[in-house]
Amino acid sequence: MQRHRVLIAFGIAWVSALLLSWWVYRTSTASQARDVVRIVAAAKDLPIGKRLELSDLKLISIDRKDLPKSAFLKSQDVVDRAVAIPLSASEVVLGSKLAGKGSGEGLTALIEPGSRAISVQVNEISGVSGFIQPGTHVDVLFTRIFSNGDAATTTILQNVKVIAYGRQLDPVTKVDPRDPKPTVATLLLTQEQAEKLVLAMQRGKIQLALRNALDDQVARASDPVQSIDLGIDEPRRLNTAPRPVRVSRPAPPAPPPTAPAEQPAAKTAKPPEDTSLKVRIYRAEKLTEEKFQ
Repeated sequence: MQRHRVLIAFGIAWVSALLLSWWVYRTSTASQARDVVRIVAAAKDLPIGKRLELSDLKLISIDRKDLPKSAFLKSQDVVDRAVAIPLSASEVVLGSKLAGKGSGEGLTALIEPGSRAISVQVNEISGVSGFIQPGTHVDVLFTRIFSNGDAATTTILQNVKVIAYGRQLDPVTKVDPRDPKPTVATLLLTQEQAEKLVLAMQRGKIQLALRNALDDQVARASDPVQSIDLGIDEPRRLNTAPRPVRVSRPAPPAPPPTAPAEQPAAKTAKPPEDTSLKVRIYRAEKLTEEKFQ
């Protein structure tokens, strides 16, 4: 009898566990009401500078809790706006990825209000061997050669954005190796920076220095680097003009010795005249003489 009760309790526990498992399964797999919203996405891959049309867009569903702040709910809100950042198919179209309304398409759509696009000529050296691409940041170095042959280099612009390299606007676009290498880089500058760059191109040579994408620090302006800072100051030029040659001439013969001129005999000084009064006195045969002044 005791054994029978144990079997009944075991059977009840087994059935209860089975029912509980079935209930959990049904609860977890039951369709729940979702709060979804439809937003605008790219219907295909869209390159940078592309002006959007209705055929380039589609609507996708997304949970409202996952809705991005700058997403669009209507396709008409993004039509005729240019793509500022390349979009992939089914990627959500955000306001930060589009150019402003009425900004046109292509390169003009990438020029921010208040900025200017200036193109500079580059080669394999000044263009960092082609590693400069749209979206990268560079410094601009200016070198001026003086009339005496010396030169000086300084950094005139820092952390400026490259918005185009040749005609390439998209940094992820594959370039056909058969195409000629670009010789122009277009920089996004302020009005003041554009004026400084144009003047530098007229007065000397410029060189682009590629920066790390995470390095946005602008260093303080420093003195230009000159040849003396490299320890190769220009040596002094020696005077190589021929020195005048002095021709030695024979000395003229010495004149014959001449007899010394006779010196005139010194005149003897005359004794002063005696002006005293002399008186002679005769005394018998004796004669005396006395003088009176």
